[in-house]
Amino acid sequence: MDRIYTNKDEVLKQGQTMIDKSLRQIIPSAELNTVEELIRGYEQRRKGLFGRLIEWYVFGKKPDNSSQADFNIAGVELKTTPLKRHPQKKYSAKERLVFSMIDYNDVVNETWEQSSFLKKNKHLLLMFYLWIKNKNILDYEFKYIYPLNLLDGISDEDIYQIQKDWEFIVAKIKRGEAHLLSEGDTYYLGACTKAANNTIVRDQPMSNEPAKPRAFSFKQQYINYFIQNKLLGNADANTNSIFKTLRRVETIEDRIKEIFSPYIKKNDRQILFMLGSNLQRKSKSYKRLIVNRILGINSNKIQEIEKANVTIKVITLEATGNLKESISFPAFDYFDLVSQTWSASRGDSMADFHYQLETKKFLFVVFQKQKGSDKIILKRTLFWNFPMKDLDEAERVWQKTVDCINEGRYSELPKMKDSSVAHVRPHGKNAKDTIETPQGTQEMKRCFWLNAKYIQNVIDNQNN
Repeated sequence: MDRIYTNKDEVLKQGQTMIDKSLRQIIPSAELNTVEELIRGYEQRRKGLFGRLIEWYVFGKKPDNSSQADFNIAGVELKTTPLKRHPQKKYSAKERLVFSMIDYNDVVNETWEQSSFLKKNKHLLLMFYLWIKNKNILDYEFKYIYPLNLLDGISDEDIYQIQKDWEFIVAKIKRGEAHLLSEGDTYYLGACTKAANNTIVRDQPMSNEPAKPRAFSFKQQYINYFIQNKLLGNADANTNSIFKTLRRVETIEDRIKEIFSPYIKKNDRQILFMLGSNLQRKSKSYKRLIVNRILGINSNKIQEIEKANVTIKVITLEATGNLKESISFPAFDYFDLVSQTWSASRGDSMADFHYQLETKKFLFVVFQKQKGSDKIILKRTLFWNFPMKDLDEAERVWQKTVDCINEGRYSELPKMKDSSVAHVRPHGKNAKDTIETPQGTQEMKRCFWLNAKYIQNVIDNQNN
């Protein structure tokens, strides 16, 4: 019979018995061989098995697929999530924190306050364990056990943003666009894919277009922020907040729009005068420093931007309105790239092109040169993430890149003329900045780039 937990403290107390322990230390020795055999049978699905073993051997609860919280009477949902060792910060998040699957048919009839997501996940017991590559899941040690109330244990700004993220996802499903959902659509709460490959799809209620199965999840960067601030107390004194002087609750987008609004259509000298700044044009990263002055920060670190996986890109259009600069992604490792599978967005490597396209959001701060003048005008700001309708073309560029590397045809890597979306080109300090290839040769560091013309079309056509 299942053990019954009548309140949250009972669940927490039992979970805390696992601190600095592993499953191997608590599973009866007579059952270990059976469990080991079960693990071998699960292969790549071990993480789901790990959670079920925790429920049974730690909490005495038979696992089920109920839509209710794991400990229903106590009102607590159990979540196990992995940590990685970090050279400076002790630990960091290995991956996103995944919640329940999104039922496309039911969620369109819900409100945030009465949502199945909130009913199941309002009170969480987070069990953080140390992940080590190739280690048996029975030997993972638990480092932190943390109770989290989603409507009380985080800031009002975070709660509001999570609500707005949920509402954005649901609104997209209501428009018949479940097949166009992307983690990059939102900030803290995402809709991550939950399928082994692209052939697995589900029906959606407002469209005949099949959609990938997705689950609600906290983004990896948001979980990492939680770990550093809540568990480790590693709050960075150099990290700024865009909400620090705000008296009301707003979304990240609304706050950014509000901050930049007085300076739109002003030139750089006017902006600096308004800010009372004597920043000189010859200063390194001049335009980014103007952006920082507008944001009222003294470094490039912004709390809300970092934990939402937003990258600020300062873009300068020519006087004609044309854009010459493409947008780069992190340099890839040739060995790592050819070992990847496109449909498996792992997130283990931040150079994983598919993972970046699916999860990242950009804040474009757009300046434009002026004909016959050295002044630049702040034209606009916009948030943007890569649209899923262009993912097939990005995959084609990625696949050609993998094929060229496997065959040693580095001179034939995709060029800007080969695709309307992306290309590959060097991303090192100079021609001598090289790394090893699968052929044993040395090649310049390279990365994927989004084409300048592609980004220009985004700037020209997307409304704020």
